Amino acid sequence: MTAAAVDQARRNFPRGLSQPESGFRFSMDALLLAAFAGREQVRGRVLDLGTGCGVVGLGLALDHPDFFGIGLDLNPDMLRHARENVCRLGFAESFALLRADACGPWGIAPESMDLVLCNPPYRDPGRGRICPDEAKTLARFERRAELVDFVRAAAYLLRNRKSCVFIHLAERVDELLDLLRVSRLQPKEVLFVHQRQDTTARLVLVRSLKNGGPGLTVHPPLILHEGRGSETRLSAAALSFCPRLACNAGSKNRNSRINGGNSESSGT
Repeated sequence: MTAAAVDQARRNFPRGLSQPESGFRFSMDALLLAAFAGREQVRGRVLDLGTGCGVVGLGLALDHPDFFGIGLDLNPDMLRHARENVCRLGFAESFALLRADACGPWGIAPESMDLVLCNPPYRDPGRGRICPDEAKTLARFERRAELVDFVRAAAYLLRNRKSCVFIHLAERVDELLDLLRVSRLQPKEVLFVHQRQDTTARLVLVRSLKNGGPGLTVHPPLILHEGRGSETRLSAAALSFCPRLACNAGSKNRNSRINGGNSESSGT
């Protein structure tokens, strides 16, 4: 890739990313996760656990160039797209990709990561309609690995006193918080994400600290949309939190939405 092509790809991000034509494609969940994790300076070694096409880790790398990223996923097709995106964005020397299951082995030394990002499959296979497309099923449903497996992987690979950041369904926040605490990943920040001011929370973002002390900050809720019907648009708060959400919106943001399941992970 020429320097000019890389520069153009970075300006366009996340537009133009390589993704499956008919498989599971990333949505705003991934962009929200990268934005939440990137509010402070990121350095060292960062693991994107269930990387899919790489959008979470690469989005973070664009804003914080001083870290080495590792994307881990089980789906070889998604990893192929992730490699293409790594090259397009000029991160071939600072972003590695590994094929592995969330249950392990991972090919990564224990306690070697300074930050772990995770957008796991959201749903129990016994609840909801299974997708005809196998890749979509693995992305949305806990077929190969459950939430507990992703939490255990994060705890095993994360250095002491370092953070992991999860995005998940708000309805499962009690389960997520319990699993994090059991794995010595003390929840430190929680942010609930609502589609509208008058709707219940749909998603939750959680930052935990390995072997952290007690104390939890619950942030004011993030409201994604305002207006009704043809006047629906992303809220100013949503765009301030994550300006890249605008690229995921159609005319007057009518096409922007939260996915019904995991935004891109292949269920590693």
